[in-house]
Amino acid sequence: MIGTPAAAGLPLVGLIPAAGSGVRAYPYTRAVPKSMLLVDGAPLIQRNVEMLRDQLGIRSIVIVTGHCGDVIRDHFGDGSRFGVGITYVHNDRLDLELPYSVYLASRAIEGSHCCMVLADECYIDSNHGELRAAVDRMALVTCALIASNNPKEIRKNYAVVVHDGTIAAMQEKPPATQGGLMGAGTYVLHPDALARLRAAYEAGPESGPRDWTTWLASFCAGGHVRPFLLRGAYVNVNSRDDLNYANYLLRSRTFGERLKSLIYILDEESDAAVRPVAEFAAQPEIDEVLVVARGEFPGLAAVMHHAKVRAVFSGAPDTPPGDLVRLGMDSAIGAVLVLSYSDDTFVPSDVAKLLVYLRDADMVVGTRTTRQMIEQSANMRGLIRTVHVLLAKLVELLWWRFEVRFTDICCVYRALWRSTYETVRGNLTSSGVEIFPELVIEVLRARKRIIEVPVNYYNRDWESPYVRSPYQRPDTLWRILRMILRKRFERRWWSVE
Repeated sequence: MIGTPAAAGLPLVGLIPAAGSGVRAYPYTRAVPKSMLLVDGAPLIQRNVEMLRDQLGIRSIVIVTGHCGDVIRDHFGDGSRFGVGITYVHNDRLDLELPYSVYLASRAIEGSHCCMVLADECYIDSNHGELRAAVDRMALVTCALIASNNPKEIRKNYAVVVHDGTIAAMQEKPPATQGGLMGAGTYVLHPDALARLRAAYEAGPESGPRDWTTWLASFCAGGHVRPFLLRGAYVNVNSRDDLNYANYLLRSRTFGERLKSLIYILDEESDAAVRPVAEFAAQPEIDEVLVVARGEFPGLAAVMHHAKVRAVFSGAPDTPPGDLVRLGMDSAIGAVLVLSYSDDTFVPSDVAKLLVYLRDADMVVGTRTTRQMIEQSANMRGLIRTVHVLLAKLVELLWWRFEVRFTDICCVYRALWRSTYETVRGNLTSSGVEIFPELVIEVLRARKRIIEVPVNYYNRDWESPYVRSPYQRPDTLWRILRMILRKRFERRWWSVE
């Protein structure tokens, strides 16, 4: 017998192993730990720190760092900003796998039960708060299990056999699965379990276990491993696809509650330029239409009475469009930002399309180059269309490791999360219309997911075969090309290119 049964208020220390190199998520993890990848605007590891704090009342946490550990240390510091105290342990032997990281941390946790949560897992609406009361001090280990009817998902984690209230067998990444229980990366470890792990390394780093699940399974025969059934959604983030799925789950859960701002860049003072504002405000998905202009003019007053519409002004008649874009995104209230432009070529009803795809991406960019979506008299055809496609394919080629597919990186009509914009805000240097392709490139460079969708593109001026734009000139094209090449060949400490 190990100790005595626990009361509901079992004291716990937190343990988060975050030393791995995240090879399967490369190139996103080339310069940051996998645990620092963002899910709905916050790093994975931060979500787990907050979960330990909020659901389990844990205030003391040990984090094991390794690959790019300074990024984690710089983010958390001593933990006081997050309402916890953090102790760091560094693992310089990543080849010795998870057991060695736990062993290193155990030397800072002697005499205490600890709740260990793997840093690269995402829990959504989980019942971790019930774990403290469910733990039995008679058990060496309590393992969190999740019901799953997906054999592929179980094979990515570990399988268990539960008998008479204990875990009778465990197997890491089983070739075949039986039953519907999957092991997750949450454990409560008895002080004696940590003492046994330290004893296994007494002869040196090479003497200890290499596989964590296999080592835990050695305690099953004595009935010392207990199950705890977790509820809620769970993603083991091993790859970019897993990261995208975690983002989708979190964002979809509260998407309807997030405020959505449409930022309307008013680049000319005319009634035609103002006309779409009321139509955008009529879209039920939009909570705010923010008109961004250089100054007030009589035609603007006609739409300002609408409850959803407000305006911000740069105050200078020569403010370039790139600065208007930054002003608008900085001033909008929404967690979701939609950009549109005053040439009256975009269809307000396409807002719904952009927002549907945004649940699954960090930014959604419209493309005007799909012929099925181009109205007969629009100007996105011929040479203009070819130039836009070639610019998009150039970005594809220069950032080929990101496996992106673009046909139009210059389209103004797009939607993105505010957290995405805030991540790249400091790297946006363009003041002209080249800010639109620059925003695509910076979101890409920040390891974010971009989806391109076709949007309608109309020519409202039936007296002209083209949409008149002062920016369809060779000097604009040259500025965009220079910006693309500069972005590709400049180096930053976090670059994954």
